[in-house]
Amino acid sequence: MANPLKIIGQMVNASNSTLVVEDEANRYIYKPESGERPLWDFPDGTLHKRERAAFVMSEILGWNLVPKTQLSEGPYGVGSLQNWLEAQVTVVDIFPPGEVPDKWLTVITGLDENGDEVTLAHANEPRLKQIAVFDALINNADRKAGHILTDKDGNLFGIDHGLTFHDEDKLRTVLWGWINEPIPEDLVSDLVAAASKIPSSELTQLLSEAEISALLERLESLITTKKMPIPSPHWPAVPWPVF
Repeated sequence: MANPLKIIGQMVNASNSTLVVEDEANRYIYKPESGERPLWDFPDGTLHKRERAAFVMSEILGWNLVPKTQLSEGPYGVGSLQNWLEAQVTVVDIFPPGEVPDKWLTVITGLDENGDEVTLAHANEPRLKQIAVFDALINNADRKAGHILTDKDGNLFGIDHGLTFHDEDKLRTVLWGWINEPIPEDLVSDLVAAASKIPSSELTQLLSEAEISALLERLESLITTKKMPIPSPHWPAVPWPVF
């Protein structure tokens, strides 16, 4: 970038180094490769690339679901740099029994840390369903409620895509309200159009050959079945904590 980045804050609850930085014109979320915590199931030093890959995939689809994300040098070396979003969580929440908003979809009911019964639910909105399809495609292993943000104009975006694109099934999300329902035809059409673009895209520089192959297999499955995914019996379906 032309202007040096200045660190102005840190997301202290993040499992990996997540810094708020600014240049003379803009604010960003900066996730340096050097701050990534080693994981048993994701190759070391790849999480920042997956952040970029999620943005690239969203652009290929034409869905604008992910704030602009690039790879850039920063104060702690190369990392992902995502445009800052002034937003809040509005479409996923936890409610006491019987208080789920009308037309919202229940995901799961359980007990909180105090032993009280609570219900996880999300809104039934087309844009949110689009994010759920996107997560199924990119194999998002960590779609928490706090990773779905509504900006000041009411637009929904997904953030935090470091745990994506694994070649094994790892879909874990709070958006299970549409299990096995039909995928809207316009979204299926976008998936079909994306199939020919992936092999020649930047994704091949960000992901392994096995991950690209698995991505294309998931894409073909969504196109063929035209159905929303169902939870896998081999992997926890909902991330914890949900926020």
